[in-house]
Amino acid sequence: MKYQPPEGVIAAEDILSRMKAAGIDVLFANGGTDFPSIIEAYARAPETGIEMPEPVIITHEGVALGMAHGYYLMAGKPAGVIVHVNVGLANSVMGIVNAASEQIPLLMCSGRTPLTENNRFGSRSSPIHWGQEMRDQAGMIREAVKWDYELRYPEQAGPVIDRAMNIALSEPCGPVYVSLPREVLAEAAPKSNTRAKTIAPTTYAAAHPDHVARAAELIVRAERPVIITQSPDHHAGFDLLSSMAEKHALPVVEYWSTRQALPTSHPMHAGRDPSPWVAEADVIVVVNAMVPWVSDHVSPPEGCVVIGIGPDPQFRAVPMRSFEMDISLAGGTTATLAALSTALDAAATDTAHAERRARVAKFRDEQAAATAKRVALGSGKPMSPAFVSKCLSDAADHSTTFFNELGVDPGVMDLDAPKSFFSSPLSGGLGWGLTAALGAQLADRSRQVIACVGDGSYVFANPVACHQTAASLNLPLLTVVFNNGIWNAVRRSTLYMYPEGKAAAANTMPITALSAMPDHAAIARAHGAHAERVEDGADLPAAIQRALTATRSGQQALLEVVVSY
Repeated sequence: MKYQPPEGVIAAEDILSRMKAAGIDVLFANGGTDFPSIIEAYARAPETGIEMPEPVIITHEGVALGMAHGYYLMAGKPAGVIVHVNVGLANSVMGIVNAASEQIPLLMCSGRTPLTENNRFGSRSSPIHWGQEMRDQAGMIREAVKWDYELRYPEQAGPVIDRAMNIALSEPCGPVYVSLPREVLAEAAPKSNTRAKTIAPTTYAAAHPDHVARAAELIVRAERPVIITQSPDHHAGFDLLSSMAEKHALPVVEYWSTRQALPTSHPMHAGRDPSPWVAEADVIVVVNAMVPWVSDHVSPPEGCVVIGIGPDPQFRAVPMRSFEMDISLAGGTTATLAALSTALDAAATDTAHAERRARVAKFRDEQAAATAKRVALGSGKPMSPAFVSKCLSDAADHSTTFFNELGVDPGVMDLDAPKSFFSSPLSGGLGWGLTAALGAQLADRSRQVIACVGDGSYVFANPVACHQTAASLNLPLLTVVFNNGIWNAVRRSTLYMYPEGKAAAANTMPITALSAMPDHAAIARAHGAHAERVEDGADLPAAIQRALTATRSGQQALLEVVVSY
């Protein structure tokens, strides 16, 4: 007996309408045999009038997750991702891990192979529906997401999405997961369930005022304070931190920064290496930094006070983390910084701090001289990443956004505007840079987005799917592939542990060389991109301008630059 679809609104329509009501405007979709009701819901939308997120077809799940990540970084709004059953979810795991590491709110959905073998509309109809059955499909991502649930009844459809989004957007934010069985999506939804509900996530105000006041007193009395940031609020707080650091002469270090915290031209910007500052500090303010320094390299002096700021200064999701903390200013990051700034204004009797300002100025002058030398030495054939980075920086303006994954050297770049720089999460799931850049470019077509990635990272991103997506969506992204022919992060780690070892002396270090790599420019060119390979530094500035001319006309572009470390 062939069962017929129900009349009226179905659960799939309720799911999609609640996504839209919750603020999800874009749904990155990679379809499967579990999608018929989702597809039917979109096809019926012109006659039902139900508002739904815009479906954006993405040809690989990893690309979809990276795009949702980058979309949020640029737009400040969560996106949805929907993939097919367990195999699609498996391809999504790395992107979910990256989103969790960076506290990125997104709604992750996947179908679930039909539960029933017959006697229901939507029951199993293909051999793969047996092959894709799992006892616990969500188990593969449960450690990474904040919350997960499998839809069981059609009347749950709307409430499940409401709950998912409330949890995803509650501080600290993060990804959530909903599993959607095919039969349930096809069932009739109760009419009372189709109205939009209010999303009211938990957001934090400033930390406790007594703790803020105590922190301000310690900072005011300090001789060698330093602020270390990693993942600051990027939709707010940029000017706030800049103003506070300038007024109170507080050096700011951006260590493994995933988001730009303040202008690199700021007089108190103290570079990207915390070690020299931590070694002498008497007060350290850690702003939402999972890893403020590496204990094997440096530790704060005896008596140094460490102040943690953020919605979760202890980073409870990290199984082992033993960085000391004397004062926990748990609360909204920007709200707490604002409260601390006010408290510093009230407590400070002297904001001149001439000696401290002179120390930072001396450091910046020495760093600038070293940077200029490093850039100049890398202008030949092959180029250095520092030289390439400086050329890209010189070609950029305040409407340029760099997404970096083992590509550019931010220490030589001028990054003075909010949203000018994003770097890969500390989770290190490769393939993030190019995919996140695509999502950011989709979120804001008025900005010039440049993805700067290592050659290994480029391969991990599934470049065919990425360039196909850029072509399909008319995204004028510029991709710069730093081709050095090695897994440089692996090589550096080996040299750190075995500097005098056999691997260090080998002509070719085992498990690091990338031989027989493809013509990266040809891959992009196959998708209509302007693409060039650049081997000599003398040719690079002009090549960058040609690429930018192409992107300004709406064409995607790629530069493969040959570098050596």
